[in-house]
Amino acid sequence: MSVILSIPTLGLIAALQSAVVSRLPLNHGTADLMLVLLVAIALQKRVNTAWGWSIVGGLLTDFISGLPFGIFTLSYLGTTALALALRKRIWRFSFLMQLLVVLSGTIISHSLSYLVIFLQGTSLDLRTVLQTVTMPSLVLNFMLSLPIFILTRDILEQFAPLEYNA
Repeated sequence: MSVILSIPTLGLIAALQSAVVSRLPLNHGTADLMLVLLVAIALQKRVNTAWGWSIVGGLLTDFISGLPFGIFTLSYLGTTALALALRKRIWRFSFLMQLLVVLSGTIISHSLSYLVIFLQGTSLDLRTVLQTVTMPSLVLNFMLSLPIFILTRDILEQFAPLEYNA
């Protein structure tokens, strides 16, 4: 899939995340729709441009975020690196890899965010942040993982079907 296609697609996802998904919190945590989609894309064997999609998704999320610029781009690139490493080494259990990478990506993203907020001088109790923000965000991300994984796989099959040798 082309990186050019990623700009309107991920722009729509960023708008959906900021307008709808962010208004549906669980405790104080919200789902990261962009993260879940980027993981689902990176784990698909058909996709060769996962790095480009992660950069575009990270930049779009950084533009709409209140955190310092670059936090989401770095966390999405780290998550994509993990997804591509797993995709290269493990060829089965795609959905379980989706859950593992979403777990890791959420932890990476929240750790970087907490570190930046801590370095800015805001004192937040780590245990409270984990209980009220990170764990609910993980639950929401896990709930979104299956539908997004299946939709991404089905859409990619329509765009680039696998060729079978007879």
